[in-house]
Amino acid sequence: MSKPAQWKKPSLVAGATLALAGIGFWFWLPSNGLNAARKFIPWKFAGVAHTTPTKLNTWLKDFNRTAPHLWDIRRKDEFDVSHLPGAQHVPPDTSDSELKEILKDTEQPIVVYCAVGYRSAKMAQKVIALGHTNVFNLEGAIFAWATEGNALEGSNKVHPFNTIGRQMLRDDLEAD
Repeated sequence: MSKPAQWKKPSLVAGATLALAGIGFWFWLPSNGLNAARKFIPWKFAGVAHTTPTKLNTWLKDFNRTAPHLWDIRRKDEFDVSHLPGAQHVPPDTSDSELKEILKDTEQPIVVYCAVGYRSAKMAQKVIALGHTNVFNLEGAIFAWATEGNALEGSNKVHPFNTIGRQMLRDDLEAD
């Protein structure tokens, strides 16, 4: 009977440690999560060019530069709530052959975005692998875009994507 008791105490300590770490993370997330994502994603996807919402906003207003195509690669329900002005919905599961149909001009600049930038960075990698040379991931994605006060189409709220996204998005920007 002593053998089963030997694993109980370490298991309880490990479980309590994980629970405390989870609770701490939950309280840390609202004030730090988006900034952490904005640092982590460019590091994780170092082979992808990234642009900030401020730089993109300036680019969109500069009529001396070729305007980028904006690709929202979130799910359709997220896109339907709101998106960047003029953005095209390109589902995250779009096949390579479908992307090749969309990517006629490999020099046309494209800026991809999602909720915080992870899914769009994966799409940017996919587009680069198909030979497109002028693709950028929006750092912080639509969460950062909206947080910085930039215009949205559809609504002035943003779909939170999931429970963690709800914690990373300001309450006044969160769609129901």
